[in-house]
Amino acid sequence: MKKLGIYIHIPFCVKKCGYCDFYSVKWDQISESKYIQSAINEIKSYSELNDKYIVDTIFIGGGTPSIIKPQNIEYLLAAIKNIFIVEGNAEISMEANPNTLNTGSLNAYKSIGINRLSIGIQSLNDIILKKIGRIHNSKEALEAIEKAKQCGFANINADLMFNIPGQTIDDIDNTINNLIKKDIKHISFYSLKLEKGTPMYRLEEKKKIVLPEEDLEREMYYTGRNIMEIHNLMQYEISNFAVKGYECRHNLKYWNQEEYIGIGPSSHSFLGNMRFNNSSDLKEYLLSSERQAFESKTFERNIQEVMDKNELMFEYIMLRLRLAEGLKFVDFKNKFLVDFGETYAEQIEYLAKNNLVEIDDKAVRLTKKGMDISNYVFEKF
Repeated sequence: MKKLGIYIHIPFCVKKCGYCDFYSVKWDQISESKYIQSAINEIKSYSELNDKYIVDTIFIGGGTPSIIKPQNIEYLLAAIKNIFIVEGNAEISMEANPNTLNTGSLNAYKSIGINRLSIGIQSLNDIILKKIGRIHNSKEALEAIEKAKQCGFANINADLMFNIPGQTIDDIDNTINNLIKKDIKHISFYSLKLEKGTPMYRLEEKKKIVLPEEDLEREMYYTGRNIMEIHNLMQYEISNFAVKGYECRHNLKYWNQEEYIGIGPSSHSFLGNMRFNNSSDLKEYLLSSERQAFESKTFERNIQEVMDKNELMFEYIMLRLRLAEGLKFVDFKNKFLVDFGETYAEQIEYLAKNNLVEIDDKAVRLTKKGMDISNYVFEKF
């Protein structure tokens, strides 16, 4: 049986952050109840896969999963286990906002099988947090980590952001060092990109905020990377750092081009050579679930693309080169029956000459310089 990852999108927030372009709506109890039933219906719609796959990772993201009842998270996990075999040591992650976590909810998450928490810290500078529209402060962030540890969570990720208007190198230094003191095992470290339609994008258009200059943005990245690696949080992907053994197994599925299904509005799936997604509208999603349940119709999904071999090869190169270990030649040949070194000899020679990739007899990987301009490297393939 093949391994399968499952992503569940919880589309609710108390308040949307100024930079966020992930799909979410304002939470209310009625919408939560309707969504849970619809998500369970969607999970059931995959029952024909149950003799082909075994689930080894589940990631509950959002939105803000930690604002819905822990019991509803339990219902979703139970629905998965009713359809699929879930490995005993499966990684089951859940995203959370710091000020939505308390000892009661954390104990509940632990008891229903959540074994990895991803906490949206973003910064430990209260002025910066307010500027980007977060609803927690630095004290609540550190307290949330402490409570999670006391409740038995050892595998905790902190989401951090840099390149925020007004942010300094000292902010990066202070935030990461304070998290390291809390014995955080994994840090996701993302550069803020303002997406069209978000409040912060409109503020930048009106010149009411200014993002840091490119040189400062890179210095923030280098500073964060250096601090983390000194303290044994090693870079395993362009934006992700972990103590050895605490890499996010679910996210590695994406970068290894492995199969996964997405549950909930706006979620994406990859099965075989097909990518597809659900509607990015909660009302449409609920209607599709109702039609499936009461009219015996197929759950409606949008097929993005059916990929041919060349498209799959390019995507695999792009995804694997995001990883610090790079692309292994033997894996590429086993997957595509193509010799990577021969097929891409010209590209490899050019990129190596310009110190953008390094190569040995087993793999090709991005250099530190190559990571800075990774999109340029990918385009060469």
